[in-house]
Amino acid sequence: MMTQLSIANQSVTLPSGVSLAYYDSLDANKPVVVLLHGYCGSSAYWEQVVTSLGKEARIIALDLRGHGRSSDETGTEETNAMELYADDLAAMLDQLKITKACVLGHSLGGYITLAFAERYSEKLSAFGLVHSTSLPDGDAAKDNRIML
Repeated sequence: MMTQLSIANQSVTLPSGVSLAYYDSLDANKPVVVLLHGYCGSSAYWEQVVTSLGKEARIIALDLRGHGRSSDETGTEETNAMELYADDLAAMLDQLKITKACVLGHSLGGYITLAFAERYSEKLSAFGLVHSTSLPDGDAAKDNRIML
């Protein structure tokens, strides 16, 4: 089975000018679950679970800035700063008029989830880490990323 570039079916332009693509199950009457993919991934990472999760929640699977169908304009050299991604998520939730969400982050998405929890705890109903950690990467993990 070939994985899609992205499963995004919506997009939003943030006040910063960055355009974020995202999948939205568009069920406003359910609690919101936001899914954040890992490094070099996209919303397509969650393709196999959005239908199951969507039975209980409104699912938003984001293409992070510079990934999938999202733009990568940053205006800064710190394109991978977790706080920048967390700010993107907060701005997107504000534009979608979502006041609280459960955020689940895979790998890099987990680091972003932690930054979001630290900066925007009032916007969280819960969070979880999938194949991620609250600890910084060791040298082997950093070297692995450089080889990509």
